[in-house]
Amino acid sequence: MELFRRFFCVLAVCFWMAGSAFAQNFNYGTLCGFRYGPNLSWTFSGNTPFVWGQWLPQAYGSLHYTWLEPLDRLTYGDKLGRTPSYWRMDAAVEVTPFYGGYLAGIGIRPFQFNPQLELNVTYESYLYFKSNLEMVTADVKGGGRIAETWNADYITNNVFNDEAEFDYAQLVDMSAVLTYAFPRGSILGVSMHYILSDVSTDYNGKSYDYKRNIPVFSRDFLIEFENFGRIPLNENFALLYETTYYRTGYLRSEHTVQKEALSYGKMLLGGHFSWNDGFQNISLEVGAWKRFKERFYDGKLSQRFLVQLTYEGYFSFPFHRNAE
Repeated sequence: MELFRRFFCVLAVCFWMAGSAFAQNFNYGTLCGFRYGPNLSWTFSGNTPFVWGQWLPQAYGSLHYTWLEPLDRLTYGDKLGRTPSYWRMDAAVEVTPFYGGYLAGIGIRPFQFNPQLELNVTYESYLYFKSNLEMVTADVKGGGRIAETWNADYITNNVFNDEAEFDYAQLVDMSAVLTYAFPRGSILGVSMHYILSDVSTDYNGKSYDYKRNIPVFSRDFLIEFENFGRIPLNENFALLYETTYYRTGYLRSEHTVQKEALSYGKMLLGGHFSWNDGFQNISLEVGAWKRFKERFYDGKLSQRFLVQLTYEGYFSFPFHRNAE
């Protein structure tokens, strides 16, 4: 039975990978596909380690609607300039092998000078597909170790069985993004996310965030820092890089550590190809990830290398102006 469950997990992830990649990071497709006014896009994305064992492969599909309301005198359908300013409204539905749900958000880029600041608030609501597991969140003698449970083998051997649950999660993501646009089209940016997480679980407050691949308490906060860049080589090709750091909260009751602060980082390098005037985008990246406390990791060096693939397409509205 355990072999069947593991095979099903791998099959589900591979199915979504047939056009997919992980999607909480900076969206490079917006640099080519966004227009003022309505934007309707579909995304398939996913990542997987070169060697199975520690990193849980991620897969993601979404239908995303974004409205960009220009703050200056621009008409709907125009491409974004080098330093755009706008109100932003988002709505999306998401599905993965482990959860599904929706998000809604609002944001603003108020200034037209370089570098640019964007502020966003997003509400996320998800249902775990009998995949919520009780996770070890503090190393306790006789009570298990984080390194033994925070890995792909533990999760795939336990999801979808009698120990896993259908549970509900909601999150509020407050983010600030600072980007600098170079004269020839290159982009350099940093972002910070402060995320409040609430999972309705009976597991004594212990759960898992599949989107960010990290154990969490039922009520927790997460901090995410990202540094990213895009260097265009021509009209269609660009080089990409991104580094991301995740950290959860810490909980102590008197002299007992109920939850340790967990953290890890990842770095990806690759290429971005866009065509059809930016309405079709695909990126392929390779890189590595690392948990910063070695006692939280019991795998091999080879299990730390990743490959990530993302496809994003935009629907062309009749009033879109595709000419520069």
